[in-house]
Order: sequence, then structure tokens, then C-alpha cells
Amino acid sequence: MGWWLDRGSCGITEQLRDHFKIHTFIETGTYRGVNLKFWSYRFDTVIGVDLHRRYFRETSRKLNGRINAEIVCEDSFKFLEDFAYKYYQDERQDIILIYLDAHFYVQGGQKMKEERWVVLRELQSLVGCKNCVLVIHDFNCGDGLHGLVYDDEPLNFELVKDYLTEVNPNFSYYVNLREHCNPHTEESIVGVEGLEPDFTTLETIRFHSTDRLKYRGILYCTPQPLDLSQFKLKEI
Repeated sequence: MGWWLDRGSCGITEQLRDHFKIHTFIETGTYRGVNLKFWSYRFDTVIGVDLHRRYFRETSRKLNGRINAEIVCEDSFKFLEDFAYKYYQDERQDIILIYLDAHFYVQGGQKMKEERWVVLRELQSLVGCKNCVLVIHDFNCGDGLHGLVYDDEPLNFELVKDYLTEVNPNFSYYVNLREHCNPHTEESIVGVEGLEPDFTTLETIRFHSTDRLKYRGILYCTPQPLDLSQFKLKEI
């Protein structure tokens, strides 16, 4: 939901797009569509998926007129499984950027991890899908950056590493750095292509006004190593 809020992370994403020649952007969990619309101005094709019909409708309205954008209403892990199947059926070789916002969690002490954390089921749907850059938001990476913690279980590398290896055993892993974060303000969005000072956008900025919500960790998984003299990231 809030990835667009940090100008530093947006710049890194555009670098990754250019470096890997990425044309297709996928977002799971679109919420109210601000993020997907923003990236529709920066990728040739954007696809969002959200299970909740309210957010599906809000995102559809937000994307009105964006002919390169599509929104799907279904389980994200089912969508990713179908997308990956069609990708290989069509013999595609291009690299896809997949943004997993990871804002889904089901309580229940007896449930398996994959049932509690939807992001793990999403990764299971992508097993063997090596031609992708994965981005996981709200990731606990320390150094003043904050992430999700549910039932005392953090969204961190320990939680996802085995699942990521199943997607691509040759992934390289990087996290963002707080000193390179640059959160948007109500004033800074003026004139930014793909952002508009409407109620939804301004409400999101105001909600993310605390340090804990403004500075969020991000995990980047890339199919080839990056030159860190060019990217403001830290390898893990």
C-alpha cells in the first residue's frame, strides 16, 4: 500500500526497472489503488490483485483511463500461480517485478505458517519462477526501519528464506537503508506524475505520519547480483 510514499525506494525501483529491462509490474494487495496508479506511469504494464471487492472497486475507479493497468479480484496466491503457468506456457523470458505488500495474516496458533502468512503462500505459488525481481514491503531489517510483527512473529528473512530459495536458489538479497529514505509530504506530491492530492492520497500520507510508519523496511530479491556502487542498498 505505502511503497509510493518513500521517494528513495521509488528511485531504487526505477533503477531496477532499467537495469533488468522490466516492462511488467505486479502488485498483490492493492488496497485503494494509489500505489498501482503511481506505477502505471512508470511501467508498460501493471497488474494488481486484491481479494476484497471494496478495494477492487476503489482501485478500478482510481485506474480509470489507465489502459496499461489491470485489476483482478481473487486470491493473490491463485493469481500468481496462474500467471506463472501462463508465463512459461507462452515461453516468455522477460523479467517481471512482483511487489508483495504482505499485509495479510490469519490468527491461529495451530495453523501452519503458510496459513497464517499469506506472503508465504504467494511465494509457494512462484516456485521455480526465476525470471522475477521480488519486492517484499514492511520487512523487518533493523537499522531504524520497521516491519510487520504478528503474534510476536516478525516478517523477516528467517521467515521467508526457505520459500525464496524455492522460487530461485540463485537470488541475491538486499534491503533498503534508512538514510536513503525520503518520505513524501502533502506538499511534495504536487506535480508528481501519477499522484494527485485527493482525499485517499492525503489521508494515506497523514496516517503514515509517525516514524514507525514512515520508515519501512523493504527486501529486494534479484535474479543477478547488483553493483552496490550504483544502488543505495545493503546486501544480506
